[in-house]
Amino acid sequence: MTHVSTEQLQIIGSPLAPMSVIACAGSGKTFTAVRRLAQMRRQLGNNRGRVALLSFSNVAVNTFKQEYRQLTLEAPVGSCHDRVEIDTLDSFITSNVLRPHAYRTMGAQQAAFLVMGGEAFLNGFKFNTDTYPREITTMQLGVDNGEFYFYYADNDKARRLNTVYASGIVSRLGRIGAYTHNLGRYWCHRTLADQPAILRAFAHRYPHILIDEAQDIGSAHEAIVEQLIGAGCQISLIGDPNQGIYEFAGANGAFLTRYGQRPEVNALSLTRNYRSVPAILDLANRLSTRADTADRAAPSTTHGAFFVPYRNADREKLVAAFQTSVAALDLKPSRSAVLCRARDMADRLAGNRGAPGQGTVKSLAQAAII
Repeated sequence: MTHVSTEQLQIIGSPLAPMSVIACAGSGKTFTAVRRLAQMRRQLGNNRGRVALLSFSNVAVNTFKQEYRQLTLEAPVGSCHDRVEIDTLDSFITSNVLRPHAYRTMGAQQAAFLVMGGEAFLNGFKFNTDTYPREITTMQLGVDNGEFYFYYADNDKARRLNTVYASGIVSRLGRIGAYTHNLGRYWCHRTLADQPAILRAFAHRYPHILIDEAQDIGSAHEAIVEQLIGAGCQISLIGDPNQGIYEFAGANGAFLTRYGQRPEVNALSLTRNYRSVPAILDLANRLSTRADTADRAAPSTTHGAFFVPYRNADREKLVAAFQTSVAALDLKPSRSAVLCRARDMADRLAGNRGAPGQGTVKSLAQAAII
């Protein structure tokens, strides 16, 4: 990206109000979101409220922090760039709700704490299924018509649990102050509902929240966001429904799409791709039924993207077809790639045997190989 586009300037300089931004891949989303964050804080002036920029991965958060730090270094002396927070959504609700306040709703005598699954006492909190008892860490959380339900994945199929039975186990675990990654969202929502003073204070402290990668907002996160909106917090979303990777967990981009249709929300978009050559963007547009434009010109060398469906039994033929295409187009093998969604598939196609064990065994084996 060599210049600030009209679309980006419109988003960065918009008035303080809820916003929904549908941004295509390679559209300078990080650049735009960070500058929008700075502009929001600047527009708040002397207001002591904080502005939060949230995402779903530590990698994204670190990128935002680095970009914002560089932006503040270049800002004029006296510019207002403090009172902002950049964090993951789960870490944000953990530090502001779960750790300081959830224990009262949970009925615990100590601060709430996260369990990972290896704790010995969790053996007493397994839940029964049609086949065999399962670990509490595999229990998932969903929302249907405003009501929470619990389920688990069985061969890629969601199996609902009896709500009374499952909530009994969750409450029993909560009474000792423990929660899993999934159940933390349940207790956050319960805490904000049971302790309205905490919800009001939360919305007062963070009057404006910008959520990046909003296509990854699942039903439980959506319920929490709706609580904040109801308490007066102005929420802005930025993302692309076509880039969702957590659809299996109920995050299908529907909330982001619907949010821009609300009358009080300013719906904007980023439609210029600064990353991909025209041939690749054309393929992406065909797959996603979008009409984004490429900022880059078509290069003089041969480029292309190949989308090939195949059966597992024909995996070797797929690799051979790729090699034939690379040779026929006189492409450089060192600059060509087969992209796979799963690491396991990538290892199979590459002929890798996988890691030699785990933990200390893996380290010793790799040391021996070296």
